[in-house]
Amino acid sequence: MRCVFVGCPAFLGRVDGETRCAFWTQEPVDHGFDPGRLIDVDLALTPSAAAAGEIGWDQVQVDDCLTGPGGQVSGSTLGPRWPELHLAGAVYLERGFAASLPEPLRPGCPPPGAGGQPYEYQTAVYWPNPGDPRGGRRYSGHHAQVLAEQGSLARVAVWPSGRSQQLQVHPTVLWVDLACAEQCDAGPDSLTTIGVGGAPKRGALFLISGQLPDQPQEPR
Repeated sequence: MRCVFVGCPAFLGRVDGETRCAFWTQEPVDHGFDPGRLIDVDLALTPSAAAAGEIGWDQVQVDDCLTGPGGQVSGSTLGPRWPELHLAGAVYLERGFAASLPEPLRPGCPPPGAGGQPYEYQTAVYWPNPGDPRGGRRYSGHHAQVLAEQGSLARVAVWPSGRSQQLQVHPTVLWVDLACAEQCDAGPDSLTTIGVGGAPKRGALFLISGQLPDQPQEPR
């Protein structure tokens, strides 16, 4: 089992508590700060909280705020916590939670004006599971093209997430084992669509982007 998240722009519109807030997915000046367009979330309902046994996995609403290589912050970057108040950023909504929102509030994927394919704005977290090599791992979606193959190894051109349709952006070329969960989402019902052999050569590649913290407790 896994959580799939859909990224959207976020502009803080209301603070309801230390972790609870409401946000707009569009610049509020453009719609006159319409309160009817606010999306209510609890930014504490994350995969890390589920892995720690603090909530059930079916309660997850948003992805965590993450620190990547070089200190780059990613994931859900909006936050009502004081004093580190972030008025604008991104929120990665759990796909099922996003689908449960009233249709007028449901964020589009890709976001309006974005420069990439829908999967470039998605991330995935697999629930801890000793029977699945992807258990507890995080993956992020990229647009990629297979350039060469050696068994399950592929030399791929990978574009930065959300930027594959920007002409001035160039891909990074690297070798990836498309059968290895330590490198990409590989396995049953994988979000990765490219592959070796007769598989498509251009499309989604969900690369490893981290792992949930080891937790001694079982999620509820």
